[in-house]
Amino acid sequence: MSSPLESQPSSTLLLREVLAYAGATGPDLLDEALAEALSEVSVARCRVYVLVDLARPVDDPPVAGALVEVGQPVRDARLRALAVALPHRGRGLGRRLLGDLLTEMRADGVQRVRYRVAAADPGTFSLLGSAGFVAADRTPIAACRYDGPAIEALAVAWLVREL
Repeated sequence: MSSPLESQPSSTLLLREVLAYAGATGPDLLDEALAEALSEVSVARCRVYVLVDLARPVDDPPVAGALVEVGQPVRDARLRALAVALPHRGRGLGRRLLGDLLTEMRADGVQRVRYRVAAADPGTFSLLGSAGFVAADRTPIAACRYDGPAIEALAVAWLVREL
């Protein structure tokens, strides 16, 4: 049985920016990432984008969302989070969200986007790689080998994409 989203043409999906503040309506997918971002940077530097399905009722939650921290100057941006609602995963919506988001950021004058991905998150690494992101560097968080694989899984890579 197909869900209502599967039966809708992709043209009913729309990326929109919503207010970025803790407890904001809509970006529930991003609550944890947004709270962390707001503890580190000004709300003026945070942008929340949601992918909504226009064929669904207006009060339905978004199907996906992204949190972006814009730099000073705005030419650089950090993609802090990408999320697809659980019932909508596996349908290419993460790829759609990322494509629409990169188009929006390019239109806003952003020239470079970066994302910090953990080695333990191969899905995100693969998605971003397929969208043209490349590894800028790889920085293990610890040089010691107390827990070998556990420590290695915490290594991070900065992925970068020029727009």
